[in-house]
Amino acid sequence: MTTDTEASGPGAAAAAVTRMMAGPVRADEIDLSIGEPDQVLPAVLVETAVRSLRHGRTGYTPKLGLPELRDLVAADVEAGTGYRPAVEDVVITVGGTGAVAVALAAACAPGGSVLVPDPAWPNYRVLAERLGIGVFTYAQGDSGDGFLDLAQIRSGLRAGARLVAVNSPSNPTGAVASAAALRSLVALAREFGAYVLSDEAYESVVFAGGRAPSPLADGGADVTFAARTFSKTYSMTGLRVGALISPPRFRTAAAALHGTTAGCAPVTAQVTAIAALSSLPGRADQLSATYLARYRTAMRILGPWAPRTPVDTLGGFYLWLDARPTGHTSAEVCAALRDCGIVTSSGLVYSATDGFVRVALTAPDDVLTHALTLIREQLDLLATRAR
Repeated sequence: MTTDTEASGPGAAAAAVTRMMAGPVRADEIDLSIGEPDQVLPAVLVETAVRSLRHGRTGYTPKLGLPELRDLVAADVEAGTGYRPAVEDVVITVGGTGAVAVALAAACAPGGSVLVPDPAWPNYRVLAERLGIGVFTYAQGDSGDGFLDLAQIRSGLRAGARLVAVNSPSNPTGAVASAAALRSLVALAREFGAYVLSDEAYESVVFAGGRAPSPLADGGADVTFAARTFSKTYSMTGLRVGALISPPRFRTAAAALHGTTAGCAPVTAQVTAIAALSSLPGRADQLSATYLARYRTAMRILGPWAPRTPVDTLGGFYLWLDARPTGHTSAEVCAALRDCGIVTSSGLVYSATDGFVRVALTAPDDVLTHALTLIREQLDLLATRAR
């Protein structure tokens, strides 16, 4: 475990904020830096959104979301975990980002602390620092029972951490936690009177099929905040709608934080989300097959640069490249790739360990194949120059 005063501290947050403030990529560049699915919004969802607008649905909804959508989210959670939350514990948020923000603010008071994985989506750290919440980190491992470093998590909880963030499938590595690992985490949280923030943005994009395990299952709901989004599975990134499932004791806190900071999620997005859950039951399986095929393509093209993790244990949209054998930093590798017209994301946005690069597999197959070929060529060239 490390604290925010050590190597894994504010550098990652600063890199993340710099990335947030960056301008758009050029028209002649291939952008593999953002986790935005390249699949278009399904036609049925387009028609739903247009129809909603044409019918004048542009006003507020109930602050916690449309009742029909909250009920559908509860049913979807039950389908994936076996646990059906009370509708009162489901808040429709402004994207999954909004769900994470509400959970973090509800569980951790200023001066408290949160445990986040390394590597990890940087927003946990950025938001915590802005709220005056301290940050401990623990090493995130490979898929399966070793996904969580439970010894480091125990140390962080003993030091006073109030919340443990877990993201499975992981952004950026694609690793998927086992149900056993998550049960152990829930037990640790209970032991220390703490809570779990389960970021489930990619829970339906699992290469082995089905859905990723959740700490909501097997009796973990009393200590688990689960943050979900419609952005990834349904290509609804710009519509900004997600959901937070909170432990029952945080019902009032979650409502207060969301209602006073967001008001309500956009009504058009909520109506479209209802259609997504009602009419596209096979969408997740289609995406999982697409990204599995792309990952296999990447393994073939990248050769020795490809991760060695078995593909069928992974999920999500990303390739976590270890470019350290090139002898160059993350920033230098990303700059070299950008000179070739390929935009990637520096590993330092996600981790204290330099030398990694995150590649989003979110481009049409022919474009992605071309980009991966250029990445392979550039990594080989950088490694040759370093000798």
